[in-house]
Amino acid sequence: MWPLNGPCYRKILEPPLVSSQFGVCAAKQYGHKLPNTAVRDRAPCGSGRRKLTVIPPEAEGNSVKALRAASAGGKATFYIVPLQETLDTSPLPPDSEHFSKMPKTKCYQCNETMPLHMLAVHIKTCKGKLTSDESGKESSDELWVVENKCKVVCPICTKEFPDDEITFHASLYGESTEYILDFLEHQVDTTKEFKLCVDRQDLPDRGILQWKRKKATSPASTLKVVYIGEAGIDTGALRKEFLTDMVSGIENRFFEGAGNQGKNPKYSLTDLDNENFRTIGEIMAVSLAQGGPPPAFLRGWCYSFLCTGEVDLNSLSKEDVADLESCQLISRVEDSADAQCLMLNTDEIISCGYTSQINLESIIRAIVLHSTTRLISMLQQIRKGLELYGLVDQMATNPEACRSLFVPGNIIKPDADFIMTCIQPNFSEKGTSKERTERKIINFLQDFLQEVEISDGETESAAGDAEPVAVPHMLQWMTGQSHIPILPDEKRHFKITCNFDHNCMERLGDHSVCYPIVSACTQTVTFPVQHLSTYIDFRRITSEAVKYGGGFHRV
Repeated sequence: MWPLNGPCYRKILEPPLVSSQFGVCAAKQYGHKLPNTAVRDRAPCGSGRRKLTVIPPEAEGNSVKALRAASAGGKATFYIVPLQETLDTSPLPPDSEHFSKMPKTKCYQCNETMPLHMLAVHIKTCKGKLTSDESGKESSDELWVVENKCKVVCPICTKEFPDDEITFHASLYGESTEYILDFLEHQVDTTKEFKLCVDRQDLPDRGILQWKRKKATSPASTLKVVYIGEAGIDTGALRKEFLTDMVSGIENRFFEGAGNQGKNPKYSLTDLDNENFRTIGEIMAVSLAQGGPPPAFLRGWCYSFLCTGEVDLNSLSKEDVADLESCQLISRVEDSADAQCLMLNTDEIISCGYTSQINLESIIRAIVLHSTTRLISMLQQIRKGLELYGLVDQMATNPEACRSLFVPGNIIKPDADFIMTCIQPNFSEKGTSKERTERKIINFLQDFLQEVEISDGETESAAGDAEPVAVPHMLQWMTGQSHIPILPDEKRHFKITCNFDHNCMERLGDHSVCYPIVSACTQTVTFPVQHLSTYIDFRRITSEAVKYGGGFHRV
């Protein structure tokens, strides 16, 4: 005899572990043939002997109800007396009637349907399905086709690819901008923090100063930002806003030239001596690795130097000159009608290093070389800062993949359509008056974004200020960043949630105005419905909120 809940019986059933009152039914469920007689242990112990009571089966065999009653609610131990020499422990086929009420699933390799609990054992031996030709005859070679090929996870993009395609994927992906950004993101030391406490009104200078003073930690760690006088806790949005303001401020403060063609570093021996340009390089690398905007404002020759560490003098032209003094001098030389006119600019020409005979092309060439080569020291410092995360090595290996991150022309700026495609409004129940009002406010938002986009900075804001509201300002107000996400994972999951507050009057009492509440970390905007009844109200309130509500004063 075997106890129904003893170790021998558990070994026979394999795999179920059963209790005394459910053992018989469980065994039947897994397809084992059991006798129709069970006995009960009446004594908890007793000098090597146990007196057992026979439990007669009902007309249709043992049932759960009868066994529960006989065991006094599961307090007794059941034993089975086999009526045959051996118990049949062979597994039932998947189409057995005992599995009729159990959940089924399909094996995607052989297309066989089976009970869910059998799939884990089945997949260890399944090799696929045997295919035959259209005539119904089996192929002579008996080819096995595996529908689910063995897949390999790319360590950079984390996507699965068949093992026979991963090499081709790597050859293309390894030379893409997405690969570079994924690589940088994985180099960030997430176990430590690089914490900065700054005043948002004095960027980028205070940001650079505080950055250089952090000697105890490395900027290779996760950047955490605290704005002085603000209660916001950085879970990502403050970092992105800081990097957005820093990259924009660095472009305007330390670089010069036309934005469409790219910019050169400003010639400043003071900033060079303070190693500000090295810090600028580190900030550029952190911005790319941790969700900030790409520093896509460099001239092509500057980017080439950052990749190779050398200047190709033969490729330099007057289009590469960005400082105002040199540009004006080139214009005056080109407009000189004779040598007498050139004599008026003799001192400036000599200061550019030109000492040969009068020749307009040679003079212009000297001005170009003087204007560009004197910036090599600044570019060397920037290149030193870009060594963070191994970015310089990636630029040297994949210059074309990194080019769009530093040279203007390939980065798409956010527009009204981009923001609206990211909007996910939480509307009230369909068909209600609340839902109609909420849809009207979303339409107001779209109209406002399109109006701002059309004006393109040419009109004043609704508040009457000289500085207009632009689409990037709206995006930064909502999310903390004014750029379209460049990190692949952020780009896929970038959404802006819109909620609607219908009860501010009941909650706050009588008041004249409420502004939208933004949670940049969760990218959520809550609109005060009762104050946005018309587009004029929406335009005025939103403009004021974007211009004056940039601080993180709520937790």
